[in-house]
Amino acid sequence: MKLNKSSLIQNEIEDKINYSKKIEPTGFWTFFCNPKKWAIDDFLSKNIVEDSFSITPWQKDWFKKGQLGVIRVGHDYRNNNQLEGKKKLQRGIYAIVEVTGPPFISADIDEHYYEDTNQINYRVPIKYRLNLLKEPILLDEFDSHEVIYDKYLLKGFQASTMPLSPDTFRSLPIPIENIKGIPFEVSKTYTRKNIYETINVPINQQGGNWNTGYTKFNGDKYIFANINSAGRTGHNYDNKFIGDDFEWFGKRHHPITTPSIQSMINPDGNVYIFTREDSNNPNFTYQGNARVKEFESTQPVKIIWAFNDESEQHILPPEEIKNPSSYIEGTTKKISVNVYERNPIARKKCIDHYGCICAICNFSFNKTFGNIGEGFIHVHHLVELSEVGREYKVDPIKDLRPVCPNCHAMLHKRKPTYSINELKSIISKSNNSLGGY
Repeated sequence: MKLNKSSLIQNEIEDKINYSKKIEPTGFWTFFCNPKKWAIDDFLSKNIVEDSFSITPWQKDWFKKGQLGVIRVGHDYRNNNQLEGKKKLQRGIYAIVEVTGPPFISADIDEHYYEDTNQINYRVPIKYRLNLLKEPILLDEFDSHEVIYDKYLLKGFQASTMPLSPDTFRSLPIPIENIKGIPFEVSKTYTRKNIYETINVPINQQGGNWNTGYTKFNGDKYIFANINSAGRTGHNYDNKFIGDDFEWFGKRHHPITTPSIQSMINPDGNVYIFTREDSNNPNFTYQGNARVKEFESTQPVKIIWAFNDESEQHILPPEEIKNPSSYIEGTTKKISVNVYERNPIARKKCIDHYGCICAICNFSFNKTFGNIGEGFIHVHHLVELSEVGREYKVDPIKDLRPVCPNCHAMLHKRKPTYSINELKSIISKSNNSLGGY
């Protein structure tokens, strides 16, 4: 039966009434594939990275960018003409995918479908993060791999998609750390409600620990930190950025042995850090997926967080020092420059004020490179280190300027550094000299 848009919506409403009270979103997905209808082996053999997949209509509001899922292949009932000499597929997981956008209605199908149905359906854009065609995770071998039981994944279901247990996904014998998508964007602001919607936190699990500094959900840790501001509980911890590392303090009644602290030091999943400078502001800035760099068993516990997830974009100046603590005193001046120029809070305030255009040569990455250059710029610290005292606090508007990497490198070509005006003058003289040649 071919469905038009109105009948699709009617079926969606009826199914939602029948199933939605029994099934809840998890943030992970099982995508069901019937090889008799779609030759997934031919598709995967072409190593296509981006595509779309049919979804169960009444679940369409549950799909969010960054969620992960598995392509589950059921019994292969293809005949010899359809197989064309290929072996039948065994039941199993043949790919790990990531949701890359919201669902849409479409009747388009690719050449790997055996029948041209022209049936419209909801589809969701996906990216193939791991192709397992050559080494699928077979359902019959779940026990030997100690995969945690999930009813719909193991038994199947007459639907296009079903929520997948996060524990099941994490127990799969694959390198999850290499494929796990990040549902948040660095430097973007989120309210707690935004976060609930992004990762599908059930209503009965919202609030509570989410409002008290840190919590755990689906194996990931979420830290909400105030900077230069007391929290709503009245505690004013000295949370701050030291360069692009974040110095953070736990709750006073949580010693180093507390399970919640231990799960940060030795995390099973990601550690997402959000910060704000005003406890009355509901918006938090997402700083990144962090890992512990150093920690001290103080009261409260102190942790230095490093943001080194390669899937996230953290802009660093050209003279980056990856491990400042290992350098001797004679190099601390260079480290100090980096500390001010790499502070993400100060960076953002500087860019919000001056924009992403080089203060020296007026170069714009966005104008030159389009979308991939949006938001990209270095930040230069104007104040000479000899003028920086013990109590110095950087002023993002007065002390920092946005500069392109080339101009930034030239500013640091001399000790002490060139001033903005000096470098402008050098460029002007060079242009005049070339023009008069």
